[in-house]
Amino acid sequence: MKKLLANLLFLLLILSSTLSKAAAYWMEIEGTGKLNRAFTIRVIYGRIDDFGIRHRDTGKELELAGEFKVKVLDASGLQTNINLVKKSDCWEGTYTPTKQGIYRILGINDTHPVVDRSATGGKNVRPIDYLCAAYLAGSNNAEASPAQLLDIVAFSNKGIITVKAYNNQAPAKAKTTLRVFNPENWEKELTLDDGEAVFKTTIPGLYIIRQDWEDTTPGEYKGVAYKSVRHRCNYSLIVKP
Repeated sequence: MKKLLANLLFLLLILSSTLSKAAAYWMEIEGTGKLNRAFTIRVIYGRIDDFGIRHRDTGKELELAGEFKVKVLDASGLQTNINLVKKSDCWEGTYTPTKQGIYRILGINDTHPVVDRSATGGKNVRPIDYLCAAYLAGSNNAEASPAQLLDIVAFSNKGIITVKAYNNQAPAKAKTTLRVFNPENWEKELTLDDGEAVFKTTIPGLYIIRQDWEDTTPGEYKGVAYKSVRHRCNYSLIVKP
């Protein structure tokens, strides 16, 4: 009986670890691409199951998703803050484009509590999450520019996606690794060369492109000391059929 309980506990720990690694925040953008027609912005926290299917979570993590500060930048750099409203499985806001061009949707959550591992002898880490996406209204598909500390921009040409990653407005260092999750959540790693990498899409749907960066400057947040800050940027790319 003790052996059975031990095995069950071990399996539970493995499952918990797997789910935590597969969980993430992301955005979904939905609209017609037409001027003067509102598009919808959804901020989601979810996980990936053993079959590669994304599920939206509705627990306390959904509450934390509402702490993202979201804004839209138009092609001229004009910034509009977006008011998010809680739904059953996401936070939702809208924006109406009035000029042709690329609109950047950006989000940041720098209010996460420090991940405190002191009880087990681990390193305390402060997580900061960034979200980004782009929305084309009309034509004039000009290339977007970086606008937040950790940022990603991407553009498509005949199924080939060019990704540019930035750290503090400058191209990310050579050999920086990005992770790409396709709509079936198969993962591919990209290695940056001069801040840029390319990949080919396989199927239509939502691709999530992730950049991580660790700032090893120690500090304190909400009364808890930390050894480093984990910055994570998730870029949401919709590939249409």
